[in-house]
Amino acid sequence: MQIQTTPEPPLGGTASWRGYPLKAASLLWRYGTETVVALLMAVMVGTVILQVYCRFVLGNPLSWSEELARYAFVWITFLGAAVAYRHGGHIIVETIVVLLPRRAQLALAWLVDALMVVALVVLLVQGLGIVEVNSNVEATMLEIPMSWVYGAVPVSAAIMLAYQVERTVRRIKGTLPTVAVPGGEETAP
Repeated sequence: MQIQTTPEPPLGGTASWRGYPLKAASLLWRYGTETVVALLMAVMVGTVILQVYCRFVLGNPLSWSEELARYAFVWITFLGAAVAYRHGGHIIVETIVVLLPRRAQLALAWLVDALMVVALVVLLVQGLGIVEVNSNVEATMLEIPMSWVYGAVPVSAAIMLAYQVERTVRRIKGTLPTVAVPGGEETAP
C-alpha cells in the first residue's frame, strides 16, 4: 500500500490559498486575451443571428444590432492581432534570413524586436490621442462613447508591448527560436 504524499489535500479537504493568486495571474496572462476574443466573437455572432431572426422571422429589425456587431468586430480585430503577435502568427518573410549566419540572424531578430517596440509605442500614443479626440462623441444607436470603440487601438498596443517584454525575456533566456529553417524546424540562439 502506497501513501500519497502530495501537497494537495484529498477530496473534501481544505486547500491552502497560498499560490492561487499567482496561478490566477498566470492563467489570465496566458489565456485572458484569447478568452476576451472568444467572448466578443460569441457576442458578434449572436447579435447577427438575433438580427436575422428579428428581421426575417418577426419582421421587426433591431436598430442597434449592426452597430454592436461592428464594434465587437473592431475589438476582435485588434485583440486578435495581439494574440497573433504573441503566438508568432503574423506573416514573416524569412527567405534571406535563413541564409544568414546564426549571429546575424540573432542580431536581426533583436533589430526587428526593437523596431516593433518603436512601432507599438507610436500606435499606443496615437491610439490614446484618438481616444481622447473621440471622448465626447457618442455612437448613434448604442449611445456609448466612441472612445470605448477606439480604445481597442491603445489596449491592443499595450498588450502587444507586454507580449514583447515576454519575448525579450524569452530571447535573453534562449528559449525563443530565432528563425524557422527550411524543413520546418526552428533554431534557437
